[in-house]
Amino acid sequence: MRAFAVILLNNLRRLFEHKPRFFLFIILSAGALAAAIFINTRAELVGHIAVVSRSEIMLPSEHFRISRLDEAPLLSELVAGKYDAAVIFDDEGGYEIRTIKSEDFQQKLDLVLADPSQITAAVKGARGSGTNILGFMMMFIMMQGVSLAFLFAEDKEKKQLRRIASSPVPFTGYLCAHGIFVFALLLIPVMVILAIAQLLPGVEIGFGLPMYLALSSLICFLSAGFGLFLTAMIKSGDLANMAGSAIVVLTSVLAGSFYSFDKGNKVLETVIKVLPQKAFLSLAESLEKGMGISSCLSNGLYIIALITAFIMIAVVKTRRDYLKN
Repeated sequence: MRAFAVILLNNLRRLFEHKPRFFLFIILSAGALAAAIFINTRAELVGHIAVVSRSEIMLPSEHFRISRLDEAPLLSELVAGKYDAAVIFDDEGGYEIRTIKSEDFQQKLDLVLADPSQITAAVKGARGSGTNILGFMMMFIMMQGVSLAFLFAEDKEKKQLRRIASSPVPFTGYLCAHGIFVFALLLIPVMVILAIAQLLPGVEIGFGLPMYLALSSLICFLSAGFGLFLTAMIKSGDLANMAGSAIVVLTSVLAGSFYSFDKGNKVLETVIKVLPQKAFLSLAESLEKGMGISSCLSNGLYIIALITAFIMIAVVKTRRDYLKN
């Protein structure tokens, strides 16, 4: 326990030797959360719709982004996500909906086209404020977890781990101390900014601070575990950081960090289901909608299992590299 505390205090001292990096991290954290909260205060956007019609078609503009075209968009434009759907009207008032999104999305659009006053029913069931904020900040937290593991990477590159290997400090305690350090650096700014946002008039953040503390702790632990895992597996700290950023951006976008990634591809949907970010968003959404514990438990346990696996693999890999002899 004493060695654990010494490593934490030493990391804190070393952090202040990297002031530019630390302040950049604080600025990025504040900016990402501020953007998430600002975007969340805007009306829920159902989709970007291309309308082909000779007459004026009324759709709730605060929930739909409307582009009026003379010709129907190409299928490639729908696949690329330029438009979520195309609505082609004929001279008799009938219409055809073309979209590659889910049947549920098409039904919502059909509902609003038949009766624009049904927009509330169409938006109902979409993500709530809290899930939107968590989804937006999730990718940045995951990226920063890999970046903040730079002290562990520095120990590797400067051969400090060979000295630690010959000391009484176990690698499990050493890596856990680094993990707790990264976790605290991630969590504290997030909670401070959310507490300030909750005090501002007209700002809706969805969850209360205790629930944000629980969910933010979970994603911060996942980020710290993933950062240690990647730094342990890759020799160069800079390479680990670049690889981690690329992996996090790709998987977070696929998981629906910014919007629900639903293209109807069964293989892709199967891949998305195993992503921890998807499990985290499903957990947050279930809690915000007031679903039972049983619907949240599996996602929560899955994330905890992954965190444990990341840390155990990092410990085993580091031990094998530095205790070979």
